[in-house]
Amino acid sequence: MNDCLSLNAISARVAHLAKDKEEKRAQERRRHLIYLITAFLREQGYSNTAESLFKEAQLSRDIQVCDNIDLETIILEYTDYYHAKYNRYPKLCKKAEATTGNVPQNVNKKERPTRVLNSKQEDSRITEECNSIGRNKIVQKQSSAWDELNLGITVTPIFPAESGDRVIHPLMSGETAADNERLLRPIGDLYPSGSELKEIADVISREIVQQKLNVHWDDIKGLKNCKTLLKEAILYPMKYPNLFSGKLGSCKGVLLYGPPGTGKTMLAKAVATECHSTFFNITSSSVISKWRGDSEKYIRVLTDLAKHYAPTIIFIDEIDWTTTNNVDYGSSSSEPARRFRAELLARLDGLLSLDNINVILLAATNVPWNIDVALLRRLEKRIFVDLPDEASRLEILRFYVRDNLHDSSEMFKLVQETTGYSCADLKLLCKEAWINQLRPIWASLETKAISVSDIRNDGQINAMSYLTSAKHNVKPTAKHINAQYIEWHKQFGCSK
Repeated sequence: MNDCLSLNAISARVAHLAKDKEEKRAQERRRHLIYLITAFLREQGYSNTAESLFKEAQLSRDIQVCDNIDLETIILEYTDYYHAKYNRYPKLCKKAEATTGNVPQNVNKKERPTRVLNSKQEDSRITEECNSIGRNKIVQKQSSAWDELNLGITVTPIFPAESGDRVIHPLMSGETAADNERLLRPIGDLYPSGSELKEIADVISREIVQQKLNVHWDDIKGLKNCKTLLKEAILYPMKYPNLFSGKLGSCKGVLLYGPPGTGKTMLAKAVATECHSTFFNITSSSVISKWRGDSEKYIRVLTDLAKHYAPTIIFIDEIDWTTTNNVDYGSSSSEPARRFRAELLARLDGLLSLDNINVILLAATNVPWNIDVALLRRLEKRIFVDLPDEASRLEILRFYVRDNLHDSSEMFKLVQETTGYSCADLKLLCKEAWINQLRPIWASLETKAISVSDIRNDGQINAMSYLTSAKHNVKPTAKHINAQYIEWHKQFGCSK
């Protein structure tokens, strides 16, 4: 019995000593923090504030901060750790909520009473001030890196900067701001100020294409049936809503499928240009996150913004990355993938079922057989973007050659020989022919036999021999897999 009491007393004493030791370490950390803050204030030129803090905290002048540590280094290391763990930078400071105090509104600022802070409040205020300085430096580094990156697209954030200044993007010659971009209306009270969803909405807003793409229906050679079906499914319901206000309504989901290089993305650009609606260009990096629960939040914000900015077109290229037609669904999909899939389908179902909100999902894929039935059901209109037929190939080739070659026998022969070529293959063929045409000019320029000013460049191929020789180097890329698309089209596709 005495042995048990002795053991209990020893364990209690050990626990008490450990607690005292931990409290001393905590006090020492807080003391070190005050020394770091004082040194940082002196480095930044706040000498009076540093001296006041030094006296109030009763710091010793025999202690100084080591050369290899400072507050800025600590903040940078913390932000790097936070970004590596959560895939986003931490928010060290935020705007304080507006408070309605007892200070009268008509009192001058100089006449307003001042509040005396105690030691702890003063320490907290100075610490927050230092964190704000470090955060501003981090944000400035990120902003400068982003400003140096020019992606050739103008995007206006939904949430303006706190300073109220609007970023001015350079315009092309002859353009005005109204011609260059589509301005968005304010988001209003859709999300609380400073919330995580509001930050996500700022990220999703970058996927809104505001710069005019200037791709019209006439710019797409061939694909007459596809353009007609797209007009009936997307353009006409937006242009003539009264015709689609009955019980059946308009189509809410459209799928463009076919071999690579047949013009699916060009059709989407034409839709964005002709429909004059908010166009979201969504990629996997826009809504996929490795952190639990983030992907669901991104999809929620996307659907909320789509309804807010209606009429809206949500374009998802290569949509097969979102859901796949797995035979063994339970074993082949991980738990995060199943949660993401369920959220995507549920949000789309709730969004697309709202007949009074003009939101359309436009998707494109090269492998339609990998899309599961649940997503396929929501894509009501399935348009097959096939390889160009003979008439389309002739129209495409005529676009790149001179007028005197349009009806030549070599042209019709080349059209017959390019069966199975996609639109991208035909364009690549013309590029190769253009290089063949330029080779003699390069040789003359290198030997200085001619000058650049002597060259007449109309951007068109002037001889069929260049196209004939280029055909030996450019082969069709999708000819061998087109039969699989035709078979899938017979089961699930639609035609005019």
